[in-house]
Amino acid sequence: MKFLIRLTRRSRQSNPTTVFARQRLGRTMPGETGALTAARLGFLIN
Repeated sequence: MKFLIRLTRRSRQSNPTTVFARQRLGRTMPGETGALTAARLGFLIN
């Protein structure tokens, strides 16, 4: 259970480079950010 809580916790600090890259992808290719998130979290659904 702790594993799932750690995955969904939002208090982690993000790398500024990663944040800017995600924002840029969101502006230029909105579907790409959803696809990346689904690929990262897809194992929770299967």
